[in-house]
Amino acid sequence: MKRLLIGLLLLANGLPGWAAETPKVKVSVTGVKGELRTNIYANLSLQQRLGDRIPIDEATIRRLHRKAEKEIRTALQPFGYYKPRITSRLEHQGSVWKASYHVEPGPPVRLSRVEVVVRGPGAKDPVLRRWRKRFPLQVGDVLRHPLYESAKEELLQLLQDRGYLERKLERHEIQVDLERYSATLQLVVDTGPRYRFGAVEFQQQILKESLLERYLPFHPGDPYDADKLLELQRALSNSGYYRRVNVQPLLDQTRERRIPIRVALEPRKPTRYTTGLGYGTNTGPRISFGIERRYHNYLGYKISGDVRISEIRQEATARYRIPLERPQSDYAELIAASVNEQNVTSSRKTRKIGVSANHKLRHLRRTVAITYEIEDYKVAGVPDYSALLIPSITLQYVRADNRIHTRRGWHARATLKGASELLLSNTSFIQTRFGAGFIHSFGAAGRLISRAELGVSWLAKLAELPASQRFFTGGDRSVRGYRYASLGPADENGRVLGGKHLLTGSIEYEFPFARKFAVATFFDAGNAFDSFNDFTLRQSAGFGLHWFLPVGTLRLDLASAFLEPDRPWRIHLSIGPDM
Repeated sequence: MKRLLIGLLLLANGLPGWAAETPKVKVSVTGVKGELRTNIYANLSLQQRLGDRIPIDEATIRRLHRKAEKEIRTALQPFGYYKPRITSRLEHQGSVWKASYHVEPGPPVRLSRVEVVVRGPGAKDPVLRRWRKRFPLQVGDVLRHPLYESAKEELLQLLQDRGYLERKLERHEIQVDLERYSATLQLVVDTGPRYRFGAVEFQQQILKESLLERYLPFHPGDPYDADKLLELQRALSNSGYYRRVNVQPLLDQTRERRIPIRVALEPRKPTRYTTGLGYGTNTGPRISFGIERRYHNYLGYKISGDVRISEIRQEATARYRIPLERPQSDYAELIAASVNEQNVTSSRKTRKIGVSANHKLRHLRRTVAITYEIEDYKVAGVPDYSALLIPSITLQYVRADNRIHTRRGWHARATLKGASELLLSNTSFIQTRFGAGFIHSFGAAGRLISRAELGVSWLAKLAELPASQRFFTGGDRSVRGYRYASLGPADENGRVLGGKHLLTGSIEYEFPFARKFAVATFFDAGNAFDSFNDFTLRQSAGFGLHWFLPVGTLRLDLASAFLEPDRPWRIHLSIGPDM
């Protein structure tokens, strides 16, 4: 033990001197750039040793330097360079060794023949045909091994995902002829038979299995497709019923070429509570409370209610939602609501009940509804009452790369509704409303944002139309140089009555000056009116500061009604998604 301690002390005392004498090595590669240079460094043993903590001696440096030329040639071959010229030098200056390699890669090898064949039952599979058309290497291209390997792995994974579990690579090779300096590529695969979906097992206890089966984008017996499993997982995750969804193909339990599927589901808490605070120039401060029963019964029905309170509007709504045949997108809804609203031009108390059916057709959502509305209202100081049974249909289309912060996209919404004195209503009217928006990004140069809205009513007298069905405009979502709902036809005392028709439009250019901030300039125009032959187009212009938040864009806009005699300015603050 005493000898061991003495030896350790002597070794410890000698370490500083040994480390000081350890030579330093610098490696440089010139003549090539990018991926060639990176791969050379990755293959050089001498470069790799520099990252080790083990000291390197002169003999090792010289030995690794002698290996470098072969390693450089090997590093260039995956990119098609088989005849490089390499000049290497090893210099010793004091305690520093400098290893330098100048590489001239020479001409690349090009493909003289490319044979990619998909055989077997899957030869006519349209997905595999598209993969074949996109194969990254063609005759005349530079031979690049990474592209070939990546394409081969993609093919094998695609065959697995499409249910060709007995796939077989019959031939997969690259031959390089250094005399002719060309290469041939062969990739031949036999897909084997395509497997099919087997039985689906749902592991959960809160919903009836027949409801969950309606979420399936496939039927047992359909050809297997892993993308369908991802679609099922997304649909169940978005349903609101479950906090965790695990869709698993049981490949080891395959029988008669049928793959059983296990869906393990962990439910959310049955009740959700929400609260919210906000502010908008149109509404002032606002607060909201909500409650939702995520699964009221084993059929997946949902009950929700919310209360929204602001300076000008107080609203309470209850909903009863029933999933339809495609529960991931379609549902029926029973609704009851009470709304009190007071603004500069009118006030109203509206109570309504209704039922709607909502269906999604790709990017288009269709809502067919019928509501019964009773309204006590006052316009220009004149009180009145209405009772209306209103059938309606709404079509909404949204196409955007991101609905919260849109770089490119557009949306449109069209509604047709009406009422008749022959059907539980005290007045008759037909009304249509169409709105659209368009956003186009110019990259770092900013975004162009435009929108337009048109509303048309057919009725005998405007006075017979309740305040909620008349058109008003002005505010942070229309003509920003004017107060909310302050524009429209007026009586002889200048009090706004609202109009039969509506026409507004806006164009805005937004220029970013930081990652989350942008400045904008805009022009708005529009009005509510009673006749297309006689109306005044109100206009405003201004600028704004925009802050991009996770929930949407916070907009602080300063707008001027520049054609008015006193050129008033208004400040608007709003927050929300782009689409």
